[in-house]
Amino acid sequence: MQGVLECQGQIRFGSLPWEISERLAQFHGNWLEFLPEANAIIFRRVQPIGCPALTGVPCELITLIDSLPPEYRESMPGGELSLKDQKNQILRLLVKQGEVHIKWPQESCFQTVPVSFESAIKEADPNRIRVRGWARFAGSSARGGELQAFVDRFGGLYPEEDMPSECEQNMVYVRFKDAHLEPQELVAKLQDLADPLDSLQADLEIGSFGQGSVDQDLRIQIVDGRVETTRPLLQP
Repeated sequence: MQGVLECQGQIRFGSLPWEISERLAQFHGNWLEFLPEANAIIFRRVQPIGCPALTGVPCELITLIDSLPPEYRESMPGGELSLKDQKNQILRLLVKQGEVHIKWPQESCFQTVPVSFESAIKEADPNRIRVRGWARFAGSSARGGELQAFVDRFGGLYPEEDMPSECEQNMVYVRFKDAHLEPQELVAKLQDLADPLDSLQADLEIGSFGQGSVDQDLRIQIVDGRVETTRPLLQP
């Protein structure tokens, strides 16, 4: 998928006559498709290359809604489609009673909401988690090597092959750039390596390599060994 990392949601049409449902099922969009068993528009599982989603999705959505007779368009339950591209631009399409509303909310790093670390991690797909940021803790250079071996278990970093790390005066400093890691195990490993525990400091951004929830990014900050997890608010 080119230009978009995350997309989600569906637009429900409600109960439709079989002939209308059959006609909608024959729609061949680049980004969207009609699912007859759910009477809803969803994102295609295989996304195209070279077709801009931020312009293609609204166009296809309007085309599908416009094909409905007015009485079905006005009574459709509707729903929401969300997109997030590689530049973190977010587009939301909200549909209610046939009316399409477009919003460009922004993630605010200055306005955040605290979340439970355990519950937030459970919502994420472990196969697509991306970690960026840094960590620092007291320990020898050997502990930096132990952390490197731990990272390698998960498939390493993207696109780098080696994890940048430094060790000076028994302080290990590491940087994560698009690391494919399980955050809960990473935090536990950092806590295990830090000696003493209150020497552990970290600032980690948890995102996604692939399709997932648009507004589920996390920020994990560790201050003197204490873990704090926040999620940026979406500003309309």
